[in-house]
Amino acid sequence: MWRSIGRTRTASPVPYGWAPAVVLLLVSLVDRMEYSLVSAVLPQLQAEWGFGDAVAGSIPTAAAITTGLLAVPAAYLADRYDRGRIITVVVLVWALATVGSALAPTFAVFYLVRMGLAAAEAIDNPASASLLADFHPSASRPTAFGWWRTAAYLGGAGIVLGGVLAEWLGWRGAFLVMALPGLATAVLVSRLHEPERGWTDRLTAGVVGGGATEPARDPGTLRTQWRRLVSIRTLWGTGAALTVMSLAVGGLTFWAPSLLQRRYGLGDGAAAAAGGGLTLIGVVAGTLVGAALTRRSLAPTPARRHLAPTPAQWRVVVGGVGILGGTAAMTAALAVEGVLAFCVLLTLFAFLAAWALPTLTSCVADVLPAQDRGLGYGALQIGATVGGAIGPLLVGAVSEAADSLTVGMVPLLPLLVMGGVLALCAYPFVAPDAQRVLDAAGAP
Repeated sequence: MWRSIGRTRTASPVPYGWAPAVVLLLVSLVDRMEYSLVSAVLPQLQAEWGFGDAVAGSIPTAAAITTGLLAVPAAYLADRYDRGRIITVVVLVWALATVGSALAPTFAVFYLVRMGLAAAEAIDNPASASLLADFHPSASRPTAFGWWRTAAYLGGAGIVLGGVLAEWLGWRGAFLVMALPGLATAVLVSRLHEPERGWTDRLTAGVVGGGATEPARDPGTLRTQWRRLVSIRTLWGTGAALTVMSLAVGGLTFWAPSLLQRRYGLGDGAAAAAGGGLTLIGVVAGTLVGAALTRRSLAPTPARRHLAPTPAQWRVVVGGVGILGGTAAMTAALAVEGVLAFCVLLTLFAFLAAWALPTLTSCVADVLPAQDRGLGYGALQIGATVGGAIGPLLVGAVSEAADSLTVGMVPLLPLLVMGGVLALCAYPFVAPDAQRVLDAAGAP
């Protein structure tokens, strides 16, 4: 009875309920809040140990490299072992690493502990994505995946909370306090019931009744899994779109507060609140709307069976159009003169681009076989990590060369256009790829 969250209720349209998705959202939220803590306490860290900005900037870069290197091994584990137990161990390691950060006697030790934390964080992503797909059938995946991805942005609240805690307790006290949410989340994750892989696919295909009885399919060797993945044409479009979007959005959002300072003369607090706060509002609202746009079944009627898009196709359309619409809004934002117009357009950019979070991420789950979802999302994690690391660097390099941060952001606009087009290019392939997963789920 201890592992009780996520028991099946076959009669429900969400057979496992929403509790598992909430727990996994908390995992992502705590992860990002802890990750953001270094930014909040960075001035105190530099004051104590005397390292410069270049070394400070290498902390997230080294963490990103660690995450990318471990994505495939983490995916291998997620496809073969109990995912709830994997995430429980990971969250416990986070909590211990957070305590270790607080107790680090030197900067070298602190740096190594942060790398260990990044290693633990890398392991949870494929397992969480695979679990979400097995807790939710296709109809509810956009909402579940949308909120899960949004938690990464909500985790930016760790900067605010960390700043307050550091002011009251010092940076070591801030890390000690932030270890507590990790411990509490680990307890919740330990209660997650491990769902059978692929059961919600069989439920969608209409080939199960009162429960799950068939054993999970063997994923085979890692090489075999890669061969299956590269043959899924939808992944080439959606994966590339999400990677390019991570690169462009990472660069735009990272530099938005600085642009507000340099271009419009806002102070530090106002620029951070406007740039970060409005982006967060847009992303959350856009995720909700994007999920709502794909919530209704769009199965064609007999009279329109050759005209109406399938639900999977509609998700690609919504995601691609959202990215393109967001690109238009950001292009206009870089061209306007007034700060109010810029802030409105920045929010509109985040709102429209965020449509891709629930749609494209859940579309990936629809076209991945259950036994390969850990590896599939591990590959996406590599792309997102690389894109998120390169985006801010690209903007900074162009800005320095042109002596204009506005000009520095311009190269990201064609990349966003490319992302939207790549998502739409997946349209012809997504329906047969998704049907292939359902057919395999229904096969004896």
